[in-house]
Amino acid sequence: MVKRTIGSSGRLLFGIIFLLLVPLALLAHSRTVTIDVKMKRSILAKDCMECHTDAIKGEQYANSMHGANACTSCHVDIIDLEKHAQGIYIPQKADCSICHKKEAGEYTSSVHHIRERFSCVECHADIHYVKPWEGSKIQIIKKCTSCHEEEAYVASGHERAVMKGNNDSAVCSDCHGLHDTKIWHTAGRTSPVEAREFYTRACNKCHADKELMKKNNLTTIAVETYEHSIHGKIRKLGYAAAGCADCHTSHNILPKEDPQSTINERNIMKVCSRCHEGVNANFIKFIPHADFEDREKYPQLFWTMVFMVVLLLIVLVFYWGHTFLWWRKAFWEKQRLLAEGHLISDKLTQIKNPGTTYIRFKLRDRILHLVAIFIFFGLAATGLPLKFPDAPWSKFLLSFIAGVQVALLIHRICAFILIVVFLIVLGYCGHFIFFNKRTGNTIKERLFGSHSLLPRKKDWEDFVVMAKWFVDQGPPPRFDHWTYWEKFDFLAVFWGMASIGLSGIMMWLPHITTKFLPGWVINVARIVHSEEALLAVGFIFTIHFFNTHFVPTKWPMNYSIFTGRIYKWEFLEDRPIEYERLKKTKELEKLKTGFPSILANFFSGVIGLSALIIGLFTIILIIWAFIG
Repeated sequence: MVKRTIGSSGRLLFGIIFLLLVPLALLAHSRTVTIDVKMKRSILAKDCMECHTDAIKGEQYANSMHGANACTSCHVDIIDLEKHAQGIYIPQKADCSICHKKEAGEYTSSVHHIRERFSCVECHADIHYVKPWEGSKIQIIKKCTSCHEEEAYVASGHERAVMKGNNDSAVCSDCHGLHDTKIWHTAGRTSPVEAREFYTRACNKCHADKELMKKNNLTTIAVETYEHSIHGKIRKLGYAAAGCADCHTSHNILPKEDPQSTINERNIMKVCSRCHEGVNANFIKFIPHADFEDREKYPQLFWTMVFMVVLLLIVLVFYWGHTFLWWRKAFWEKQRLLAEGHLISDKLTQIKNPGTTYIRFKLRDRILHLVAIFIFFGLAATGLPLKFPDAPWSKFLLSFIAGVQVALLIHRICAFILIVVFLIVLGYCGHFIFFNKRTGNTIKERLFGSHSLLPRKKDWEDFVVMAKWFVDQGPPPRFDHWTYWEKFDFLAVFWGMASIGLSGIMMWLPHITTKFLPGWVINVARIVHSEEALLAVGFIFTIHFFNTHFVPTKWPMNYSIFTGRIYKWEFLEDRPIEYERLKKTKELEKLKTGFPSILANFFSGVIGLSALIIGLFTIILIIWAFIG
């Protein structure tokens, strides 16, 4: 009990001491203001002028922006005029935030406050005589250049226009703000990514306004064409890329014709060399703000785009029509047979040993096809975000891949592997033409024989018969080793590799390309690469998938390319001419092989169906990008 009593008394004593000391501590750090309760009137400006005539010119102050305010509107802590006049009480500096709350709030996060600790009067030195601003940008130039001797800006096209009275032209505050100049706005060396993004946003603020640009007789497509460039697309995806200031600089922005301009032909090589190696006279002929729709100014780009778009539409529309007609006929036919009670098993009972399997594809063909599948998906996943940077899924996909730099690296690795695969296929083609005696005794026989992938008269005949079958005008064609659509698939690879592959190499190695060709060829290469890649993805994931897997007679998947086998009933139905020829020449027995194992069929199904699902999902993303 004694201990508890002492503890309570101690806490009481401590509380009393705390209550006495806290007010004393607060008084020690506060200013004592003496209020004369006998003062019968407010302090007027004329009262202040009795002492401050030499410091303040009353008439000029009265005509200034603050002239309607009394002195104590700013010097709020002058309450006891007598003590102030005696020098007993000297007020603190005026607090502008009392009236200018918005500006003060912005200023507290600016570089001038954080780094330099400037007060308002550092810029507003004539605070007692300040006149209405009235939006004059000339005043801003004069004020900023009183500290920032920015000779580059003073010599720029922006400054010249402002000094001639054009208030549409940019001054310091249009880019950096009046009171909220961020600490990294000009920190290009310490914060290059932030500074680059800042300047690009600042330029876009005016140059994306087509009405403003048109009014001032300036190009209206600068921002639009930049955003369509590789630099603009990478920036849209949220990664560092060359922006406006990298080429045009941040202040010394001059017309291209001006010898001092960074984009003048005398200086542009030096500018490009900041980022690119091996810049030469051909390199600078690249068109950074290329307008593909301007036939007069850029005919080579306009007609390349027209050609690629027409090619894409012709191929896709023709084969989508072919696919639809085929699906309609096959599906209707299947439904008719089922309705009549003819089951698939009925068809098999008419064939002796229908499950006998034959070799359709060699191991090398299956491996090459499997590699091509993975490589194609790798190219699509890393290329489509750059094709559609505005799509909602592009940023997510790139972040999943680990960023644009990793995506570009993977894209180039995949491209290299695909080129190697293509060269291997070319080697097989050469061997087939010159050395494969099993498919013909002469080169001519091998080139135009049954195993050749070159078009021949029978392919046209098969196409005509197939078209008649589509519209119920006859039976389906009897095919040989290759169908006409399989030949198209294969031959399209040669065009695709020539267009996508060569254009990709040109863009990958611009310093080598421009040793032999003008820089605008890279612009052409980009159009070809982009549109042909879109055609390839659209064709493979819709038309090729249907022809080999989604056609009702094969649904949901054809296992042949994965297992390398074809069943006897399938052989007779799909390629009767080849079957009969092989049987006649007694070559059929040599192609007999064992039934694929459970594991072979299982993994074939997993890989194949996964590829089909991912491919269709990719098509959905592309449609989403177009609609969005």
